[in-house]
Amino acid sequence: MTALRQRILSAAAIAAVALSSFASGAPAYAQESSAGQSSWQANEDDYLLLQMKIKNYNLSYEVRGYQTDRGVCLDFADVVQSLDLPIRIDKKSRRATGWLFAEDQEITIDRASNTVQNVNTGPAPLANDIYDTPEGWCVDTRALSRWFGVDFTPDLFNAAVKLESEIELPFMQAIERRKRAERIRPRNVSFDLSQYPSSKLEYRNWRTPSVDVVADVEARNNSGVAGRVEFFAAGEALGASYTARISTDNRLRPQAVRVRAYRSNAEGGLLGPLDATDVAIGDVETIPGRLVGQTAVGRGAFVTNRPLNQTSRFSTTVLRGTLPSGWDAELYRNGQLLAFQGSRQDGRYEFIDIELFFGRNDFEVVLYGPQGQIRRERSSIPVGVNQIEPGQTYYWAGVVQDNRDLIQLEPLTARDEEIPQKWRWGTGVERGLSKRTSVGFGVHNLFQNDARHTYTEATLTHSLSFAQFELAAAHEFGGGVVTNFNTLGRVGNVNFGANARVFFGDFSGEFADNDIDYIGGVNFSTSLRMGRLSLPIQGAVSHAKRSNGESINGFNLITSVSAGRLSLSAQIAHEQDSGRPQNDNTEITLIANRRWRDFRLRGNATFRANGPDKGLESATVRVESDIGEDGAIQGDLDYTSRNDEFRLTAGYTHRFKEFSLRGDAFVTTSGGVGAGIQAAFSLGPDPVSGGVRVTHSKLARNGQAAVTVFRDDNGNDRRDAGEPVLQNIMVEAGLRTTDAVTGANGKAIVDELRPFQPVLVGIDESSLEDPFLAPSSKGIVVTPRPGVAAQVELAVSPTGEIEGSLLSVTGTEQSGVRLQLIDERGAVQAETISEFDGFFLFQRVPYGQYRLRISDEAAKALDVKPALSLKDGRLVFRLDRDEDVIRFGTIKLTRTDAPDPPSNQPAGPVIAAVSSE
Repeated sequence: MTALRQRILSAAAIAAVALSSFASGAPAYAQESSAGQSSWQANEDDYLLLQMKIKNYNLSYEVRGYQTDRGVCLDFADVVQSLDLPIRIDKKSRRATGWLFAEDQEITIDRASNTVQNVNTGPAPLANDIYDTPEGWCVDTRALSRWFGVDFTPDLFNAAVKLESEIELPFMQAIERRKRAERIRPRNVSFDLSQYPSSKLEYRNWRTPSVDVVADVEARNNSGVAGRVEFFAAGEALGASYTARISTDNRLRPQAVRVRAYRSNAEGGLLGPLDATDVAIGDVETIPGRLVGQTAVGRGAFVTNRPLNQTSRFSTTVLRGTLPSGWDAELYRNGQLLAFQGSRQDGRYEFIDIELFFGRNDFEVVLYGPQGQIRRERSSIPVGVNQIEPGQTYYWAGVVQDNRDLIQLEPLTARDEEIPQKWRWGTGVERGLSKRTSVGFGVHNLFQNDARHTYTEATLTHSLSFAQFELAAAHEFGGGVVTNFNTLGRVGNVNFGANARVFFGDFSGEFADNDIDYIGGVNFSTSLRMGRLSLPIQGAVSHAKRSNGESINGFNLITSVSAGRLSLSAQIAHEQDSGRPQNDNTEITLIANRRWRDFRLRGNATFRANGPDKGLESATVRVESDIGEDGAIQGDLDYTSRNDEFRLTAGYTHRFKEFSLRGDAFVTTSGGVGAGIQAAFSLGPDPVSGGVRVTHSKLARNGQAAVTVFRDDNGNDRRDAGEPVLQNIMVEAGLRTTDAVTGANGKAIVDELRPFQPVLVGIDESSLEDPFLAPSSKGIVVTPRPGVAAQVELAVSPTGEIEGSLLSVTGTEQSGVRLQLIDERGAVQAETISEFDGFFLFQRVPYGQYRLRISDEAAKALDVKPALSLKDGRLVFRLDRDEDVIRFGTIKLTRTDAPDPPSNQPAGPVIAAVSSE
């Protein structure tokens, strides 16, 4: 009984630590303002997710952390949970007590007295080793190394923290003892949303649209008063989604109406036998071919069954999206800052021909608004095996009028007439022959060089474990032929790529001039270790030759560095044309982000190293700082060499609940003076009250979830009569904590959900004041759509416990076996590992119907049956008010060839229907 009590107390301490690790607060947290302490602040958008490693093992849990002005700090509760230490963190008393790797290694952290004491350090001051962050206490890795006697070495390039020790610590010995159990545990377990219940958002014949509005008024000394308004709406009509953008010029005259009607479904099923994933009409975007037909935007139609966001070309991709008036965009690939783009008149950001790497390519476009808003749009493009499954066929077809909005209200300008707004069309298919090989075929028709051209193209793609290859060819009817070879791969820490394109005859395409004979090049990307610093480097070299013998040579080099609170990216691009020296150009681009105390600094500059325009071409420096929770000041300094003009702008932004308001003034070195006011707000249906909601959040560009939280007293996972709603419950979405808290009616609204990306909407357990309550499930998966609110009900249930002891087939204690608790949907509700004497315990299990089994990997390795039954033979049991503690007693595993015991209970899971909106 003493051992059982000790296990319960240890488990309770670990649960308390895990619970405290999810506590969150304001978006930014500063160090206490005592003398000598750092002024670094944590921003919840900047946290890191790191894998803890020791020797060749990955520890069970990832830890959160931040880059500070002194190095890297790790969330203390996450570290305690990952190392399975009996340490309790009490935030009220600001103390942490317990022991490290043995009972005589006691540790006490007292933030009130600013001291830490343990066997490794003795009494010592805390200095500024602990930072307050949205997650809790974040401890500098050097302090953790001193306290624990273990070296914590951050490796940000590989998103890891390496642990090293000169002596064999008890927990390291335990890892070695559990080596056999580790072999039977599932590896590379990903966050699979399919295992969670989902709420399907049905299309309707009409949903009142949400509308984002941005209005500018500006007065200048040399041009008078000017105003501009932009409306962006999203809703549903006749069973389809639609978006509409209406913008005006500086005289409030409408310029164009951009409308798109569409349906997107990652699972397919659209248009009956076509099984499409994306169907659009109106203002659409097509995908490019391999060798002909660039991606195009304009009015037209498009249909495909390809996976959403899949790349179309082998080694490059195009990223486009909505860029509201006055916003800037930065592009990151795998955490490396690549490019910057300022506000554009067409309301889009556009990053063309971004190179891809073999393996994962995680892209993030960070949008910065004039009122201090920050939005992040993430996508991932894998390159390698399983691009298309064997026997699977993907197709696409599109027709579009180049660069023409659906409704053009203004007459074409001289510049517009220089860009032929002609119709183009294209179609393509791709089929997987095996897990490593696929083939494709396409046809394109487009207008170029004052003539219409028709092309066919074919591709063959093959993957190896370390590289992927593509051979492509295209033929122009009445013209020539082009062939192309591409490869992307990775060896060790080096990504590499190579390409070669050869033209035969009079071939005219959009990817190269028609006087080119051949083009070739190589590129690479790697990371150099410089102590604690990781320096990523990307380079490329290219060579082309014209039919008259002239050559074009070029290279570019990109690097970025993050040191403390500084992020810096530098790029140099050089091109030399032997036949056209006026095209020779060497350009250097710098992009920088820096946090200094309460200020955020962002800047970019472009230099030309040769030619008549040699020198600084343009530069922008922006300084921002928050004033309280809702206000911000901003200053911009811009320079353009074309006008040889400096422009200084200063502004103040205040974010109200319903809208954001910004006022600014500027002065230029050419004598220009002006001031302006900008208001931004969104309005749309209120899914809680049924009225109209006005907010500063972007409702039309993002999805929403209307969440109701209730107490599920009978554990049936649905709200019955008499079951109360719960207030002051925090709702989270995916990996981020939101500011959505349920009101007296038990309802909350989660905004800023990324459209068409499934997200798990759940409850932040730290907001449950009753320790005997727990969410009935991890959450509900919703797939948001722009401007539309998904209805979600989340159940909170009373809890119970399940315990027992596991014996092997020979009757000895069976340790290191993963046990799973299966709910009535057939999903894994909880997991645990049997301890050294076979004991296992599930705590805080919500009321409901369950089965107990050991994992498939463990059952296969031990050659036993996975299902476990109670003493009376029941396979299915229920936790409720009448029976809130289930004691299995001693359970002996049975071999797979043993007969099944008699049971009056069904062995399979009871499947419950998931309610839709």
